[in-house]
Amino acid sequence: MTDNRFENRDGDQNIGQGDGAVGKQINDHRTTSQAIDGNENMAAGRDINITNNHYPPASPNSPASRNLLPSEDAVFLYRETELAWLDEQLHPDRVVAVCGPGGMGKTSLAARSVRRLPADRFPDGIIFHTFYHQPNTAQAVQTIALALHLPVQGDVQQQVAAALGSRQALLILDGAEEADDLPAVLGLRGRCGVLITTRKKSDCGPLRLDLQPLPDEQSEDVLRAWGGEAGQQDAIEEIAELLGGWPVALRLAGHYLHSRGEPATDYLRWLEEEPFKELGESEEHQRDNAALLLARSTAQVGENARLVLGLAGCLAYDLLATAPMIALLEDDERRCRKAVNELVNYGLLERRDDRLHIGHALIHEYAARNLPLSTEALERVAGYYIGWCEEQSAAGVPGYVLLDDERAHCLRLIAACLDGELWQEVQGLVGAMWEYLDRQGWWTERLTALEIRLDAARKVGDRKNEGWCLNSLGYTCANRGEKDQALHWYEQCLPLWRELGERKEEGVTLNNMAEIYRQQGKYELALEYFEQSLSILREVGDREGEGVTLNNIGSLYWVQKKYDEALSYYEQSLPIHREVGNKIVEGITLNNIAAIYAAKGEPGKAVEYYKKDLAICRELGDRAGEAVTCWNIGLTYEDMGDLARAEEHIALAVEIAEQIGHPSLEKYRTYLERLRAARRM
Repeated sequence: MTDNRFENRDGDQNIGQGDGAVGKQINDHRTTSQAIDGNENMAAGRDINITNNHYPPASPNSPASRNLLPSEDAVFLYRETELAWLDEQLHPDRVVAVCGPGGMGKTSLAARSVRRLPADRFPDGIIFHTFYHQPNTAQAVQTIALALHLPVQGDVQQQVAAALGSRQALLILDGAEEADDLPAVLGLRGRCGVLITTRKKSDCGPLRLDLQPLPDEQSEDVLRAWGGEAGQQDAIEEIAELLGGWPVALRLAGHYLHSRGEPATDYLRWLEEEPFKELGESEEHQRDNAALLLARSTAQVGENARLVLGLAGCLAYDLLATAPMIALLEDDERRCRKAVNELVNYGLLERRDDRLHIGHALIHEYAARNLPLSTEALERVAGYYIGWCEEQSAAGVPGYVLLDDERAHCLRLIAACLDGELWQEVQGLVGAMWEYLDRQGWWTERLTALEIRLDAARKVGDRKNEGWCLNSLGYTCANRGEKDQALHWYEQCLPLWRELGERKEEGVTLNNMAEIYRQQGKYELALEYFEQSLSILREVGDREGEGVTLNNIGSLYWVQKKYDEALSYYEQSLPIHREVGNKIVEGITLNNIAAIYAAKGEPGKAVEYYKKDLAICRELGDRAGEAVTCWNIGLTYEDMGDLARAEEHIALAVEIAEQIGHPSLEKYRTYLERLRAARRM
């Protein structure tokens, strides 16, 4: 029988050019599985490295962070009735919606409301996700998983549903009108509360707040608050009336009057002459109204400011760093500072601590449509991001933290470069982010980036790059638990490698396919493909790939409980890992051998090999691997009846899991308490 107490130490074992194959070691659930992934190196073939699952650094003891919420508007007036209604309605097991046209202040109201809630209303915290410019359901699920410190491999939806089922959190789903499958996300909520902001009434249930324009008198006060103490009372009243109590319009007009110093009568005269439409439910005329006001504001700022705003529209609707803006303006920091100040003064950008944010989704949409970057400007920005992403990827975990802030921007930029037919920039950006996206488990973003790069490779007829993309798409789908889709990509890739005569890559893809067959229980077919892969990798002298494939064959025998055959292949692979100096794979193979001995009823030998693996984890600073290996050692000592040593190692696993936010922390803690209770008896 398998023992589900034991835990895999790492993700899937992969070999491959660019990304490589998948070969997951199950080992009776008592051992670690291996994760080997290749860095992209199109000229020199591939390098094989281990993929470690690094979890978010936030403390797992605390609930989902309120820091993810949007900031509160500097001017927020006359919504007390709405706030009181939300306070009354927002409770666990309820879905509440705030509905209204774009620019009505739905997100601002939500941000203000949840900050007023008592802490014990949602003891498991608040999780915010915006669908603006990221409508994919998988991204929303991924946001929730990371907020809950869950791994983002396999069936993430199932993991999220299970986690939310035992929690009382509040999910804020912003811009739900853009979601491609809102019901799918709502179906995961368990008994959590949900707050939706949307322009569509069809997204709402019975608990719906229709956010209305502000009455004339209140509109005047909001306009003055944004615009300072503007005089000309009659003109202010008429401007507010013409703008129809629309909060985003009042904000833009107020900033304009304050920054321009233009008499309110002049602005009123212009507004009366323009086709500003009465507010209604049409998104098109809301967009036209916003564009009318924004065109007047952007006409007052300089060319550099318009360039910076165009960059903000090209990037994601998210917090912005100034460094890419400086790169856009030919590394002139003074020009950038002046441009940013102009945009802030007109309410087009906002300062958020040391970063910036485009003032509103409608402003972002306007900038994207009306202020496109030139090819030369796009090349400068892409060049900056390629270099910066490469630098941060090389830095490891500290760099990954910084890359988290720019991930959404890079993905938008990759798409913009594809549209601009900047093929090299597409390839460079995807390559620069590749290792980070894999090691941090951003599988949805990986798929997006790969599909764009595949499109670019096919457009320019780069067949080798096309093969790399196909193989890597298969690898990514396999990590998402989409085995049939992974095979679909691999089956396109294999004949391409054969056509190009790329024997090493052919061997890699055969290995990938074999692992999928193993997971599907097609053991004879899996062995056939593994042996083909092994033959090719030996033929081309790929020792590292040979070692990994031997390990994968060991995994195949392991899952069939043919322990002697499995041990034989692991022992063949171990000296190869040592020969090529791949310490991480060596440690994982030691862990697999330990599992064999545990399954064969030799726990003393199992502990011996686990401890060798533990030494390597500590040498390499692999904290996640160290936690799991301590856990496995503790369980093995328990099986041997040595409860003192079992407690020592389980306690170490808990300590490390607390420090890194490991998703198994609660399981470790519960087991440690049970073990201590057993020792006291």
